[in-house]
Amino acid sequence: MDLSKRLQKVSEMVPMCHTVADIGTDHGFALISLLKKGKIKKGIASDNKAMPLEKARRNSEEEGQSEFMSFRLGSGFETLEPGEANGAILAGMGGILMVELLESAQAVVEKLDFLLLQPAQNPEILRKYLYQNHFEIMDEELVQEERRFYEYFLVRKSENTVDFYPSICDYSIGNILLEKKHPLLHVYIESKIQELAVISEKIHGTTENAKMKMERLNHKMRELRRVKDEYLC
Repeated sequence: MDLSKRLQKVSEMVPMCHTVADIGTDHGFALISLLKKGKIKKGIASDNKAMPLEKARRNSEEEGQSEFMSFRLGSGFETLEPGEANGAILAGMGGILMVELLESAQAVVEKLDFLLLQPAQNPEILRKYLYQNHFEIMDEELVQEERRFYEYFLVRKSENTVDFYPSICDYSIGNILLEKKHPLLHVYIESKIQELAVISEKIHGTTENAKMKMERLNHKMRELRRVKDEYLC
């Protein structure tokens, strides 16, 4: 079973424990990999569609791991009871959806020792939510696969964290990634600057709204350049 670089990092970052739930499991490869490595004893594969869940079941049988997995049809965390799993994986869905799922399942989330989150889009929205809602960010990672970048958050709910964290470039860049001086961060920040430049080229007109949008984009690009120069020289 060959994992993509994206899923390899998921498997690498999940801490060793007894039971992990994969919410939106799709093909089940993350759990199968964790079981084969001996990092977990049991995997709970959960998905809101029957076909991906059946695919995960078949894959687990082919890899000889089906007896260590359960398969549950349902949306988000509704398939889990509080305290049933040590940790949960949410990978490959958008950051906005992740926020909605976390917000709607506080009773389950609070009992987890960790969550491994890998948003496919809008990581800054997820990061802002985590910072402002008492989540401790234990680790962050970054992977480049072909032309795409993927961010990873290893987090847990904590009563000890404060409500406010400094916003770096409107939550676009994580503190831990900067502290690590992550080797991909320079090119990642440059890619974000280029994305903003493309957006700015599409803004036309002299209305106040257009001027405000352009100023916000220019400010964000300046902040990203400042962070790149100050932290990554």
